[in-house]
Amino acid sequence: MTLDSSRPGACRPSSRGPHAGAGHRIALISAVDPALLDLAALSLHGEDALVIAATIHPDQGENGVIRLSSAGSEAPDGEAAPALAEPAVLDVDMPTSCPTCSLREVLLAVAEDRAADEPGGATVILLPPAIEIVHLVPRLAEELKAVPGAALAGVAHAVLTATAVDEILTHILLADLGLSWGEDDPRCTGEVHMLGLGYADVIVAVGEEGAGADLVEHLRAHDSLLLPGFDAPVLDALMSVRHDARAAVARVHPASTRAWGGPVEHGVRTLDLASDRPFHPERLRELVADLAGAGMCARGCFWLPSRPGRVCAWEVAGGAVTVGDAGTWDEAPVPWGEDEAPGAVAGGLVGPRCHLVVTGIADDAACERVREAFSRILLRPDEFVTALAWSGPDGDAMDDWFGGAG
Repeated sequence: MTLDSSRPGACRPSSRGPHAGAGHRIALISAVDPALLDLAALSLHGEDALVIAATIHPDQGENGVIRLSSAGSEAPDGEAAPALAEPAVLDVDMPTSCPTCSLREVLLAVAEDRAADEPGGATVILLPPAIEIVHLVPRLAEELKAVPGAALAGVAHAVLTATAVDEILTHILLADLGLSWGEDDPRCTGEVHMLGLGYADVIVAVGEEGAGADLVEHLRAHDSLLLPGFDAPVLDALMSVRHDARAAVARVHPASTRAWGGPVEHGVRTLDLASDRPFHPERLRELVADLAGAGMCARGCFWLPSRPGRVCAWEVAGGAVTVGDAGTWDEAPVPWGEDEAPGAVAGGLVGPRCHLVVTGIADDAACERVREAFSRILLRPDEFVTALAWSGPDGDAMDDWFGGAG
């Protein structure tokens, strides 16, 4: 599995930041646009880290192939970077039919090899375009703990500000861009960006200021590092971070997401809607389009009186609404740091709650329509007695959304 890092000019990276003495550091960069990953490779050329690009080719081999390409050369401190060399390429058969699972196994093997080859070094992995890092990284981070001499540094997500508004707020299928992982991949660019911007430790916003840059600012966590393009010190930023998967998951989990807000000069707004009352199942179905809004994206949770123990997830990405079951309230992550009050949760509420964070380009009237829909869907105090009917034989008529009531 080893890729040759001994090309002319290569050397062992120096220790830096909080990882000094922590062994070999692995950093990850994700993006939807393959051109941004190419730009990342160019920007990291000559830095003191080996850069490896990973791509998925589902139409090759029995289950598909993961291709690893060394995308850059290392340069000794104080010396000029060597000329770009032909990349070393290694094709690895996917061990399973699951692209994310297979990629995780391959990256673990890469980490083992790199930690053995350069104990004090660094590797930057350019992830396959449109990978959802929230499904890849947490388990990778956990399994890396068992790899001697390896540590997961920062995880970055890159976005082009000129196209951010369209890619996040309109429905652009990955299949239409040639980025899907097969015919049964229904994902759109918006859901990948929302997960990436919320989960990543480092956000690289490439391009000019404007509505796209403001939208990125609203959707990123404020404890993430925001870099204005790849001409910024990306490697230093990645190596300054020790990835905390638990905190990253809490930033994007529907029960613990937060409203970050940001600049409003270009019309980007964020609404933070919260209540301890449940949604009325029938009104939710009736007003779902009004709650989603136009030109909006959203993430959050709600509860139904017929399913009091379950976290109902709400997501609007690329103009499409997704609802589902996100586990129990007891299992939901706490969004604040451990040094803050136990039980403190998004929206300032504890226990079952409705909390939606809605972001988009909207005027006051559009924002008010979403607020009104949220308010109308909430169960009124005088309706709580009727909630008993939803636990009867007919249920809450939401089985097509969530499955049987629990």
